Amino acid sequence: MIFQRLNEALYFFWHHLTDLLWRLAPVLPLLALANYRFFAIHDVDPDKAMADVLLLVPQMLAGVLATALTIRYTLAVLRQQERGPARLWGDALQRSLSLAAVQVLAGLAIVAGLFLLIVPGIYLMGVLLPAYVIVMAEEVTATAALQAAWARFRPQSWAVALCLVTLFLMLYLVLSGLNALGQHLADAPLALQVVLVSLLDLVGLLFSQLVGILLVRFYEIERQQATAAHAP
Repeated sequence: MIFQRLNEALYFFWHHLTDLLWRLAPVLPLLALANYRFFAIHDVDPDKAMADVLLLVPQMLAGVLATALTIRYTLAVLRQQERGPARLWGDALQRSLSLAAVQVLAGLAIVAGLFLLIVPGIYLMGVLLPAYVIVMAEEVTATAALQAAWARFRPQSWAVALCLVTLFLMLYLVLSGLNALGQHLADAPLALQVVLVSLLDLVGLLFSQLVGILLVRFYEIERQQATAAHAP
């Protein structure tokens, strides 16, 4: 089942790659701002960059908006709903704060679980990360989404978690390759370096959306199973 779910997510991703890329393009200025400060202000010093709010906030905002948009887009495609950029971005912006809250709360719980011999953290990934989709699909608060995820995804928590871990390993290889490619641009002029590295970051952000697509697939399966269970 793990490979089937991953294959479904990859199939959707490749068939909607161009649409996703164009819809994620508006976050490029945020990535460019972060990269400009990294190269021009901090001289490629990660330790200094980690204390720069004007660098970290654009990166985090770009990630949250991209996740919100991808989840909303995937739901719209699967449910045959309107998926024009204006509508999708409106929904993404409206739910971005709740999604960010889910990310922080779920992230803290998962990190705490990983410190407890790793296994609890992996389990919590499978239980809590579907809250990303719940907060977008059902338009509920972050706490309500996490409570719903806890109630509804525990039966399939390990299936979700193992798919996510496998996908994270795949993404690690892709993002490591993009990072290595970015390091070869170190001798380029500043303006060109910022533009090219920002484009690489956009590509990396695009590939990272496989996580949201996979979570939507598990969410839709759970919803269909729940509907079938309550059918007369």
